Amino acid sequence: MKHYKSKAQGSALTTLIGGIVILLAVLFLLVKLATSGYYSDVADNTATAVETRIMPVGNLTMGDGTPVGQRTGEQIFNKICIQCHAADSSVPNSPKITHNGEWAPRIAQGFATLIKHATEGFNAMPARGGDTTLTDDEVARAIAYMANQSGGNLTPPPVAGGDGAASAASTATASTPATDGAKVADGKAVFDSLCMACHNANSAIPFAPKITHNADWTVRLKQGKDTLFKHAIEGYTGPDGGIMPAKGGNANLSDEEVKAAVVYMVNQSGGKF
Repeated sequence: MKHYKSKAQGSALTTLIGGIVILLAVLFLLVKLATSGYYSDVADNTATAVETRIMPVGNLTMGDGTPVGQRTGEQIFNKICIQCHAADSSVPNSPKITHNGEWAPRIAQGFATLIKHATEGFNAMPARGGDTTLTDDEVARAIAYMANQSGGNLTPPPVAGGDGAASAASTATASTPATDGAKVADGKAVFDSLCMACHNANSAIPFAPKITHNADWTVRLKQGKDTLFKHAIEGYTGPDGGIMPAKGGNANLSDEEVKAAVVYMVNQSGGKF
């Protein structure tokens, strides 16, 4: 009886051990199957496999992918400046695009001053519109885009090798009428593209003589043609505090174009040059 019991116990122990071995084998196979991809990648140490393993979950791109330094004024406006300078913006004291009256006094300060204020910050205007990735040229392009949509005629820095260069050349050509290859000064064209910001008949700029307002021009006409030309070309600060930037803020204008604009305004305002 004793012998029979011992034999039965041995058989049960053998069965238990066998079951444990089988269970461990099954667990090992399951783990191997679940991690087979991991082991395969670890075994593959090629450059492609390594790059795949360390690749981030997402990739960050800037806007439409245009490289920094190559963005146009319109692109920058639509991405950054529009927040404060959109035509329907409610941000106070920021000049709104297409609102010529708001831009006129700023344009009168000159392109260089506008660039300085925009790059360094001015009053509530953060440096570079709050985007430190903008280059100086990109800031200048954004200013020119907004100003030119708002009565100005500024020439933006060209985008090297891009459409910006062609655009700048086109702008220069449009503001400089030519006949038979020769530059012809057109006073009305210069007035319409630049001077009207301050000298239009309904301009709100103080101290600037308005076209067709004969009384505004009387004192100035007494100074003589040469003095008016000199003030318009070189810039002038009047005793009343009025400021005339050199060449109306557009250094690309020739002396002859500036003179032509002065003659046009004078002749529309009771004078005869």
